[in-house]
Amino acid sequence: MAEFNFNADEELFSKLPEKAFYAMVNDSIITADGDFNGGYICAIGDRITMKHVFMIKELADKSGVSFAFREPFEICGKQVFIAVTDRYSEELNRAFKVFTGDADVIHVKNIPDLSKPGVILLDMDSTCIQIECIDEIAKAYGVGKQISEITSMAMHGKLDFKQSLRKRVGLLKYAPTSILDKIRNNLPIMPGFPELIRLLQDKGWKTAIASGGFMPFVNKLKEDFGLDLVRANTFEIDGDHLTGGLIGEIVDSTVKVATLHELCAKYDIPKEQSIAVGDGANDLPMINESGLGFAIHAKPIVREQATATINTLGLDAIVCVLTAYSYLKSM
Repeated sequence: MAEFNFNADEELFSKLPEKAFYAMVNDSIITADGDFNGGYICAIGDRITMKHVFMIKELADKSGVSFAFREPFEICGKQVFIAVTDRYSEELNRAFKVFTGDADVIHVKNIPDLSKPGVILLDMDSTCIQIECIDEIAKAYGVGKQISEITSMAMHGKLDFKQSLRKRVGLLKYAPTSILDKIRNNLPIMPGFPELIRLLQDKGWKTAIASGGFMPFVNKLKEDFGLDLVRANTFEIDGDHLTGGLIGEIVDSTVKVATLHELCAKYDIPKEQSIAVGDGANDLPMINESGLGFAIHAKPIVREQATATINTLGLDAIVCVLTAYSYLKSM
């Protein structure tokens, strides 16, 4: 059994020998033996150091979890650390959701396999893009404060989504449609979204958005990124102005879950090969119904209840997790 001595200030893993699994014992790294079939730990950051690993080990020890890890690697300009664990711990899962070590860390039972067909369903506002479109429309129309307050309460789960949406859209009565065009043509894409979609499409996965936002914006993303399906709400329009009403079914949490089921059934995708991503309370059911659900830059209720949480990075964190699992399998 080989042993390599490190301290918490060591910033490089360059002293590790050829590819192997490693475990930590006190201040040493040893080649690992044992049964590690309980789940995974994955850490992603601009730079993963031994200090991060010691912090992860401290939290794992408190939860009674042992792990064996591979040397970190780079993907999407990030460093990625992945480990297998001897058991899955809800306590450790929760601890990583508030991790403050300049990295995103997750602990999950399973990770979807990129070598098999799969499907991803994402929210749009504050997930695929870095804005809430209705708030931007409201600002341009001069009712930003009123609408943003309602949006915030709805996303924190303090208001019924359908009622809050109708109330917000009602405040947009007579807003010119030119506002929609301006926002549509300047959507600020969430970092990592293009890389995530490209990776999954290259692997033959189906990519979709189900949004409590609006069709002009999800259609723009569908056109630009070749998505398989988009679903959102439709403004009622009279000439070149909004009427303050909506047409058709409102896309709420129930519709999002139904969309996930529909996609899995249509393409014969098992649940464990599905991913859902969102930030608001109305995304929680779809996040938790998927094989692996991510909360990204999420409201507290979502961050606490989602399977995995991204607090620091963008959607490139999901690229890193999926690629890390493929890397792990290939060794």
